Amino acid sequence: METFIKKSLISIALASSLLLTTGTGIAGTEGETYVGVQYAASSYNEDGISKEFNPSLGIARFGRFLAPNISIEGRVGFGPRDDTQFLAELGSGYDATLDLNRLFGVYATGHINLTESASIYGVAGASKVKGTTSVPAFSGLESTENNSSISYGIGADIGIGSNVALNVEYMRYLDKSSFDLDAIAVGALFSF
Repeated sequence: METFIKKSLISIALASSLLLTTGTGIAGTEGETYVGVQYAASSYNEDGISKEFNPSLGIARFGRFLAPNISIEGRVGFGPRDDTQFLAELGSGYDATLDLNRLFGVYATGHINLTESASIYGVAGASKVKGTTSVPAFSGLESTENNSSISYGIGADIGIGSNVALNVEYMRYLDKSSFDLDAIAVGALFSF
């Protein structure tokens, strides 16, 4: 898990190093609306499970600025790619698969312009994630669960045009006592 967080922070630092890119201010004005898409590499860790699962997420974002630099945002996601790991703790050892079926969330975001073309933001809210685990060697052995949690993260937007920005983000979508789900995402935002 430490490696995943270090990679997240390095990715955000690299994005922040692009702050001299030309464009317009990123943090929005009251009444401005935006939509976006992201592709995320996730990291699922659970107590008692020896391996980390890394399924992917495709995420759509919909937001509106309620005040300068403060927006409310909804997200909908799905898992285009599952992940399979060999777990020695399953009897004599079997492959297990994790598929993230869908994600829903509502978040507040606070944006800070760093330059005319770059901003950073913090995210806090709540997410609901549906996931399915299975053991392919046993076709009937499958479990689907819905989990909700407080979610939080940080990100950076880099403007590449008057209404377009690229972004990189680290999110903790699920933060439970026995498991967590983190994601590093890259994407694009379109404001209007």
